[in-house]
Amino acid sequence: MTNCVSRRIPSIGRLPFVACLTWVCLTWACSGVAMAQQAEKPAARVANQPRYWTTEWSLSDIDVGKLANRLELIGIETGLDLSGTVSVEFQVGIPMTSLRDASAYRFDGTLTSPSLEVDGVLLKELRTHVVYRDGVATLQNLNSQIIDRERPEESTGSIEGTATAQLVPRKDLSADVTVTDLAVAPLAELIAKLLGRTDDRLPSDGKFSGNAKFNVPLETASEIATYRLDGKFSGRGLRIANLPPADFDADHVEIEEERLVVDRFTLSTGTSDNTAETIRLLGNASLPLSKDGGDFHFAIDGDDVPIGNVVALMAQQNGPDNSSFVSGKIDFRLMGDGKLADKIAQSSWNIRGSVASPKLSVAGVDLGTVEHDIELTPTVFNVTSKRDTETLPKSFRLIALKSAFTIGDESLVIKQIDATLFDGNLSGSATIPFVESGTATAKLELDGIQPRIELSLAGRKTIVTAGIEGNLDWQVPMGKVDQPDQHSGQARLSVTGITIGDTDVGAIKAVASAEAGKISLNANGRLFDGSVTVATTANMQAGDRWSDVTSRLAATVIEFDEVKIDRLIKDVTTSTIEVTGLVSGKVSVSDWNTHAPDKVELPSADVQLEISRFSHRSRLLSRSMRLEGKLRNNIFDVASLVGDYAEGSTHARGRVYLIDESGTLHPRADLRVSANRVNLAQSLWFLGDTAEDYQGRASVSATVAGYQDSIRVRGSADGRELSLYGLPLGKAHSGLMAEANVGRKSWKVRFPSVRSTQGGGQVEGALALNSTRSGGRGIDMESRWNTRRVDIFRLSNEVGRSTSLARGEITGDISLNGKSIQNLADLSGRFNFSLGQTRGAGIPGLVAVSRFLGPISLVNQTFNVGEAKGIIGGGAITVDEFWLGSDAALVQADGKVYIQGGRLDMNALIATGDYRDIAANFAQLAQQYALRTLLPTSAILDVTELLRDRTLVVRVMGTLGDPIIRVQPVQTFREETARFLLREGQRLVLAGITVGAADGLTTK
Repeated sequence: MTNCVSRRIPSIGRLPFVACLTWVCLTWACSGVAMAQQAEKPAARVANQPRYWTTEWSLSDIDVGKLANRLELIGIETGLDLSGTVSVEFQVGIPMTSLRDASAYRFDGTLTSPSLEVDGVLLKELRTHVVYRDGVATLQNLNSQIIDRERPEESTGSIEGTATAQLVPRKDLSADVTVTDLAVAPLAELIAKLLGRTDDRLPSDGKFSGNAKFNVPLETASEIATYRLDGKFSGRGLRIANLPPADFDADHVEIEEERLVVDRFTLSTGTSDNTAETIRLLGNASLPLSKDGGDFHFAIDGDDVPIGNVVALMAQQNGPDNSSFVSGKIDFRLMGDGKLADKIAQSSWNIRGSVASPKLSVAGVDLGTVEHDIELTPTVFNVTSKRDTETLPKSFRLIALKSAFTIGDESLVIKQIDATLFDGNLSGSATIPFVESGTATAKLELDGIQPRIELSLAGRKTIVTAGIEGNLDWQVPMGKVDQPDQHSGQARLSVTGITIGDTDVGAIKAVASAEAGKISLNANGRLFDGSVTVATTANMQAGDRWSDVTSRLAATVIEFDEVKIDRLIKDVTTSTIEVTGLVSGKVSVSDWNTHAPDKVELPSADVQLEISRFSHRSRLLSRSMRLEGKLRNNIFDVASLVGDYAEGSTHARGRVYLIDESGTLHPRADLRVSANRVNLAQSLWFLGDTAEDYQGRASVSATVAGYQDSIRVRGSADGRELSLYGLPLGKAHSGLMAEANVGRKSWKVRFPSVRSTQGGGQVEGALALNSTRSGGRGIDMESRWNTRRVDIFRLSNEVGRSTSLARGEITGDISLNGKSIQNLADLSGRFNFSLGQTRGAGIPGLVAVSRFLGPISLVNQTFNVGEAKGIIGGGAITVDEFWLGSDAALVQADGKVYIQGGRLDMNALIATGDYRDIAANFAQLAQQYALRTLLPTSAILDVTELLRDRTLVVRVMGTLGDPIIRVQPVQTFREETARFLLREGQRLVLAGITVGAADGLTTK
């Protein structure tokens, strides 16, 4: 049987989507011919016009998937995955006298589908009118909505048009199709499936519209060169890889006589989504589609093109960091013409243009300003500055690049490369074969090149420069470039004048070689005034790839000796912390752990480190400190960290977990640390001058745990001869709790239960030290202390530096607080002490007052009661109330003692003498006013009149060690003085009465 379906119908696996849809409808119509032929018995054909039997076909909800499978059995293959249902209403004319003549059949009717899926593209409400006459199938009024499968309630475009196919005999397919707002995502998925691979260069988002008229022979429908096409196309919000959304317009696209002509196209970004990043491309092109090639020409202009994103796109990479290899924006204008041939050696071209960029960088290397002309022909490739090379500004890094080459049938031979860049020169030659059996070679010379590289060091952008000289001589079979054991050659590099910012940090030389599968790297030099060496070798095996290099590495050894710590910190971080010392060490990498590429695993290594002569402000803190550890399974095991520190010793061991569960470098410590008898002021050197206010020796045993943004310390601390901002703590013990955030440079230390013995008494309290919230200098402090029977001599000796042999006891409370404390003047607080058994010689200035008291001496007088109350702040101790009482004298004072220098500004009253003759009157006044909140003026005058001749008022000035006493005249007592005398003066009256009674008994 001979009919339309028995002929060869090509697979449509390479047709555009519009042609696919047309082809589906036409093959369905063609299947009707096959069904009619198979339904009727053969009949003899007559030469006259056939007689027709007309019938009505009405088929509903036919499963197109099953239909496609049946069509494949009779030779019709769609090449597409089809699902859904179709319905037909056909008037069929069957030629009764020409059943074997496929062109004699007639169809006229409609084909509809509520939902039809063509290779993942969902069509809704598909409808077309089908006419088949004289072997020609025509689709009229084809239209359908295209639906997003993930949001089936939303339309993502529409298609409408007409198509005609000459099926019997097989001739041409013609169509006039309009597509409106077609979502490109499902279309890109379809194209990727037809191509048999995914491609990041296909649009992943946006809408596509266009109108095209095309004609193509059915036999060559899969060959784009055989099309005749005329149309216009546009896209809105098209997103390709990590490029910004773009709008595209091609006003006139034509395919004619195996040539594609685009009269004008534009592509722009920053219009669909109002982004600030604007890119614009425009141009035209005429390209041959024939396998034999032909003439071509093109012109393209670009404005603000992000070159990094484009490079990543060309490499089919879509990671967020891939574009960082090349960064910057360029403007360019390129024009080209020539003739393409089957072989590149027989082709010719002349491409010229210009490129400009204010700043361009590759792999962090700053290429500076680019304003250059470009020329590319079959024999030369030149890049030259548009400006006069004699007057180029320093921002130009690339001056010129000139190369001469020849292209043969088997290789590209670069005879000479000469480049002037980065204040130096690059020259050499190379051979790149086109056949795998050829050998690729490269010989390069570098002389005085000084690139500028922008790196991120210590969280800041830093410019690193160096002078580079060296040479490369390398070769490898072209077909085995990916096999390291097939490479041979040597590269020598000398890097001098390495600078970070404006500071020279050293120089280094390196040699890399490959021979017979052995790849080695050796480097040595001086960095930060110390020596550095690196040695490693990889023994490659047949079949290895470059990804296998790290797994073939033998022990890699990195050694450094006497690198200066101050230079390392200052040059890398630009911080000045006034420390000096030397660091030496050895890192031996035994396994680079690349066998599991889907898992983050650090190299396995043994680490030895020694810090020697570590000092702060020329004060030696440590003669030597050694670290030994192992890095295994992303865990750094600190076997031992031991050494002397701040006149004591320190030791640590434990683990640091470097990689967290998400595979991110996020160190977590689990360490046990101890320090023994360290000098507090020296050990806290990082607090600056504030450290001098922490005196004594301390021993600490603690655990250190947590991440760098949440370090926790728990343990205990013991101290001897301790003093905090002049407050003596003597021998003390406390629990220890601390927290720190390295990133924010914040910390908090708490001693919640300090217990100390001092001067035969006890001091208890709590102390909290914090870094300042503002991040400035100094520290924040909160503390509360309680003293019980502490010897006053020891306390005064610490605070006032008294040389007295006085004795006494204090009991009470004191608080010391402050924000951003840098010295004693920044302290604030309150004190309330009870004084007992205090000798007069222990009170600054009281000895000097004795000469005004005649035969009465207060030097050896013991005051059995007393109080001291006041506040601390503004660099001074303000005494609100200070008094001492004994049977022979009363002392009352108030004023200020300045902390820095111990300067005095006090007013004092001393009451002494024989009170027996005024006992009755004094007792009456005391009884009358003792409980009064406010004393009336009359009471103050009465007290003054009664006691004026028995009191001495003085002003105490000078310093604690050398007080100056000035006697003041007494006119009227102050209310505070009068109240004090009424309260405490009775002890003098009672003492006088007792003495008088004793004298009377003796007389009798």
